[in-house]
Amino acid sequence: MTISEQIDSYCVKVNEGSGVLVNAMSKEYSYVLTAGHALRENAADNIVTDYEGNLLEVIEVLVHSDEKHRVDYDCGIIKVAYIPRVTQQASSASSLSIGAHLVLTGFPATERKSLIPIKHYDGHMTSSVRDLIIFTVEGIPGKGTIAGMSGGGVYHIEENRPYLVGVEYSMDGTGSDQQFGRVQCQGLVRFEEIISSHASAPMVPAHLECFSRLRKNIFGFNVIDQQNIVRLRNELFKFADDLVARGMPSPYELMEKYENDLLVGTGRAGEVRDRELWVAYFEFLVICALLDGVGTVDETYIKSLERKRRILYTSDGSNWVGRLEIILKTARKLLDQNGTVIVASPEQGADLLPDGFHIDRIVKNIALVPGSGPLAPIDQAESELYKSFILAHLEGIRKQCVVRGEMEYSDTDAGVAQLHLFRVKLNEFVK
Repeated sequence: MTISEQIDSYCVKVNEGSGVLVNAMSKEYSYVLTAGHALRENAADNIVTDYEGNLLEVIEVLVHSDEKHRVDYDCGIIKVAYIPRVTQQASSASSLSIGAHLVLTGFPATERKSLIPIKHYDGHMTSSVRDLIIFTVEGIPGKGTIAGMSGGGVYHIEENRPYLVGVEYSMDGTGSDQQFGRVQCQGLVRFEEIISSHASAPMVPAHLECFSRLRKNIFGFNVIDQQNIVRLRNELFKFADDLVARGMPSPYELMEKYENDLLVGTGRAGEVRDRELWVAYFEFLVICALLDGVGTVDETYIKSLERKRRILYTSDGSNWVGRLEIILKTARKLLDQNGTVIVASPEQGADLLPDGFHIDRIVKNIALVPGSGPLAPIDQAESELYKSFILAHLEGIRKQCVVRGEMEYSDTDAGVAQLHLFRVKLNEFVK
């Protein structure tokens, strides 16, 4: 599917206007973002059709509860029956630079009966102030040409991927003689405000849409000189890119599947959506693929890891060793004997288990025979199972495998040799 075809697949007609499909963190519905003036008050009166002309089931119309918001921003949302094919990727309007290339997509009124009813208009961002984008359209089209595009998605193309940054709702300029070539677009934050006002399921955060969004954050080695490990990181990035391109599930799909099994303990509300968790998970998957010598990380491969290796995340920055009892209990539930647990947390300077640390002290407290008193002998089989687990902190792995030997990478040839050295070192700590 080309970029244009992908954008088209999210384009919908909303009555006499346009709209754009986005993901909701729900299996019950998806969202259509559109201009407020394109909506009809009664939900049943709204006619929404997809890019192939299929009617979408309208569940509810959402507008902001605050009238001032409705007047100032002219935004609205339609809940439609869940559409599993929606894999929209989004970005913040505030992240755009002046002159950034933009594409507006929708159903102009003049083209609705033509063979190609969806039109793409190229242009660039003129300004972005408080998430209001002014978009200068190439060819300087007038209001008559743009009519029907209200509610259409506005995209920024970066690294051959389309990112939804806003929704068009009006020509720029107050008088009809000024309404040529520039349109106004609301950033996605305005729609998030509507969703929040209704306590509805949030849109899928950008970092949960695709692991590629997290690429630049993985393998952040705190070395003395980054030049010593730049070749290693480049090889790891290339390997990670290949894994994503070959069908790595999205963070959102994995979050739905594993949910709280990704956390140390119950975690705080919403912790499973933390960006830091998914950076760590991406790094974990790359490490596993490297150790196992596989080139595809799909659902089948990830399933094969379930009883062998796990990553557990906590946003608690305290010493991770102090939470070993919880970590071991989680490992007991999730892993087979000799399984590996990698912990990820914001703890500064986290390391592997300290020298001289005896895990037996913790195992004695949790391997008692169920229902027995505190002085009863421990269940020996349970004790051996707990002691078989391999425990490590992700930052400790980075330290042991790279930071404390950065000069080895500087002295190693570029390319596969870098990955081979990293893999040899990983094998010492991850099984």
